[in-house]
Amino acid sequence: MGNLFWAILILFLVGAFLRIDWVYYLVYVLGGVWLFSHWWIRRVLERLEVQRVMVDHAFLNEKVPVTLRFINRSWLPLPWLQIQEQVPLDVRDAAEYNKVITVGVQTKADHPYTLYCKRRGYYHVGPLVLRTGDLFGFVNGSRQENQAMPLTVYPQVVTLEQLGLPSRSPFGTVSSRQRLFEDPARVAGVRDYVNGDNQRTIHWKASARENTLLVKKFQPAIALNVVVVLNLNRNDYPYRGEFGYSEWAIVVAASVAKAMIDQRQAVGLITNGLDAPTEELTPPLPARNGQGHLMNLLSTLARVNMHPIEMELAQWLPSQLMEMEWGATVVLVTPKLDEAGLWALHQAYRRGSNVIVLVCAPQPDLEVIQSQSKRLGVQIYKTIWEKDLAGLQV
Repeated sequence: MGNLFWAILILFLVGAFLRIDWVYYLVYVLGGVWLFSHWWIRRVLERLEVQRVMVDHAFLNEKVPVTLRFINRSWLPLPWLQIQEQVPLDVRDAAEYNKVITVGVQTKADHPYTLYCKRRGYYHVGPLVLRTGDLFGFVNGSRQENQAMPLTVYPQVVTLEQLGLPSRSPFGTVSSRQRLFEDPARVAGVRDYVNGDNQRTIHWKASARENTLLVKKFQPAIALNVVVVLNLNRNDYPYRGEFGYSEWAIVVAASVAKAMIDQRQAVGLITNGLDAPTEELTPPLPARNGQGHLMNLLSTLARVNMHPIEMELAQWLPSQLMEMEWGATVVLVTPKLDEAGLWALHQAYRRGSNVIVLVCAPQPDLEVIQSQSKRLGVQIYKTIWEKDLAGLQV
């Protein structure tokens, strides 16, 4: 563009000095085309509307279709438009993010491509860089769309059996002699009808058989909150394979949360990991139930990352568990548990919590800690290791 300007200027000076008419005509034509091309490209780029159509969330290993839509509101065409989409490496798989297309007058053109969700995380798709020019190659123009779109890739979720846990889940409803309420799903027998009993609890078949009115007797239970405590202190993970084991810990936490919410229990989340977008400690999520809350949990786990913390697990746990309500189930997901951490969990057990530990990395002295934990009211389970992850991919 700059060279053409100087060429026109030199031709004009030559024509003026030598008084050659055809040089003047050439200068007029080139100058007119140059000015028109400048106006053309600037006008079309200003009136070009760009849209990115995509969902903002997906599960691991899903494919996310994306459509870049270009709407030309001008009466001038775009002879060529080079598209350069900035896509994170963890969700890209091909060279289809750079392409050259043509956009006609008052028309739209779509460029579809696919994101491959190969790794859990929180990503930004974009910005989009556009480059174009006129038909003669005199003028080039560019434009950058700074509005990137977020994409949340949820962690993998597996069943409790795939975690290597016993078929009878250690989580869930805690039996109690204190009758906080009766669980209608757990019938313990029948008794005689008493004035004031709810008619819905009448056992009609048993009443007909005994020729007297009987009502169902339910087992007393406490179905209180489950709080998943996720340890993402980098210093606690094995140096070799720390990334794989930390990712597995997040899979374990997500799977436990889903299993409990599927059982209609309220689940909360506490972690010492960092929130990737803000680079601040991840705030705790209060215990709630429902699919909406599950998606909030998975979104939080998609964004969280491990980082080094000087505070030991035994020092961090008491402040997190101090305000735990009586009867709550604490599920600690950690790469290892030492004796000091075991005693910190014992204090939570003494305050009325049901304490479960899921160890998600190899620990040589785990059997010794397990034997001590039985006397301290803490249940410790060893989940399968990272090497088995490949067999769990869906």
